[in-house]
Amino acid sequence: METMRRLARQSNALCMEMLAEVQPYLVEVAYFFFFLSRHMTLPLFQEYVQSEFYKQSNLKATVIEQFDVYSGNGSSLYNVAHRESTLAILSLQIAEGLPAVITVIILGAVSDKTSKRKILLWMPCLGGIVHSLIYVLILYTSWTLDGLFLASAIRGLSGSMTAFLAGSTFFAINTTQREKRSSRLAIQESLNGFAYAIANIMVGYWVQASGFHQPFWFTLICGCIAFLISFFLVKEVKVETNSANRYDTENCCIDTFKPMGRFFKCKERKLLIMWLAILAFQSYAWVHLGQINTLVLYFTGAPYHWQSHKVGVFLSVAMGVASLGVLFTPPVLRNWFSDIHITFGGLFSKAVGTLWLAVVQNEVVIYFAIFLLVLELIPFPMLRAVVANSINTADQGSLFALMHCGEGITYFLAPFMFQTLYADSIDYFTGFVFVLSVILLIIPVGLMIAIKFLETGQTGDYERMEGETEMATGESQPLPPTEEDKDISVIPVTSNQSEANQITTNQNVLSPGDTQEEAVDV
Repeated sequence: METMRRLARQSNALCMEMLAEVQPYLVEVAYFFFFLSRHMTLPLFQEYVQSEFYKQSNLKATVIEQFDVYSGNGSSLYNVAHRESTLAILSLQIAEGLPAVITVIILGAVSDKTSKRKILLWMPCLGGIVHSLIYVLILYTSWTLDGLFLASAIRGLSGSMTAFLAGSTFFAINTTQREKRSSRLAIQESLNGFAYAIANIMVGYWVQASGFHQPFWFTLICGCIAFLISFFLVKEVKVETNSANRYDTENCCIDTFKPMGRFFKCKERKLLIMWLAILAFQSYAWVHLGQINTLVLYFTGAPYHWQSHKVGVFLSVAMGVASLGVLFTPPVLRNWFSDIHITFGGLFSKAVGTLWLAVVQNEVVIYFAIFLLVLELIPFPMLRAVVANSINTADQGSLFALMHCGEGITYFLAPFMFQTLYADSIDYFTGFVFVLSVILLIIPVGLMIAIKFLETGQTGDYERMEGETEMATGESQPLPPTEEDKDISVIPVTSNQSEANQITTNQNVLSPGDTQEEAVDV
């Protein structure tokens, strides 16, 4: 019996030790399930809205596929239904994106104020669960556009994926050594790419085989898994609170949001590098997101005329290859290159691959662009690492909330701009929007050159921002005097007294043959 108890205790200790080892990486597990659900709901709700509008116009899917939108062929019913569904989809994206921009700033400030960063993880998961649940209820009841707007607004008020990105970035950089931050962020970016690839393939074939019910149930299950992991299994990261930058007034808004104001006082080099990295991140995200959404229109139109499932397979394979590139490249290249140089490699890969898409018009040769774009995801984790290394740990929740707030705006403004340019240029050059993308990449390249220039000759130590104390940054500072120290009066020492003290000191020094007792007697 005693042997069984001892084995049980040893097994329990072994299990707890293994759990402690994998616990910091549970964030990545929740990350994958959250974005798998997220990337599935985006094409799902778009196809669902389009199908409902087509049903109201008495159009069948088999008839819709025969129409060429840009050539002007097809019935007027299809044009009306297509226009109404497009406006409805754009309105639903705005109904989610605008509240998310405001909510992510609030959640970031509150997380730094309360030191509870898990709210940036489980709150968006909860909003995703409610979003999928409303769609499931609508599928089993009746079609209503108001219910879809309610679902989008609730997911936006929960912070959406912008808040989850801010939270996952914070946990990744603060549970990893400084020199390994970029590799950890690269793992998260690769998981995002794999989730995108899997989601697009699953949606394309699953909806065609069994309709919308099962896919939406699957997104609900994935959201529940991400929520349970984020709320119950992920542990809070303990960081030193910068008390010098905290406000203790009776106004909740001032205490919560005023500390964020120092981010905009670019008087230190570190803050300037931080904002240059954020601008480079946003400008690259603008090009990347706008290009991905335009590729669907590009391949379904002239000269390719691909079916939707073929476009989905191409995008999934391209994102899968890019995910492998971002997963294995940073750990290898960091042995010889810095994060800035690796970012330049990602920008070059994006430029060459995009130019290949614009110029090549062959249906077979176009697949070579997948290999040219193998490093297109690398700038995202590298720039996040640069930003993280430029700010104090206690303020990173608010900072990444601001950073991904801009990314949330990009998610629905960039596709709108790129798709509008594509529609206007389709008559004379279908690849014009991709050539413009290459030109726009000059912006992040120029910002990266400025960051490299500012980092030249800079020490690796953390540079304190205005208002920060040495204690807040983890550096040592003199202790305050005690009461006994205050009572000791300072007596001026003359030269004769100094000589006498020196003689007394020399007499008390142990010689090699003295013992401790002899020294005490002296």
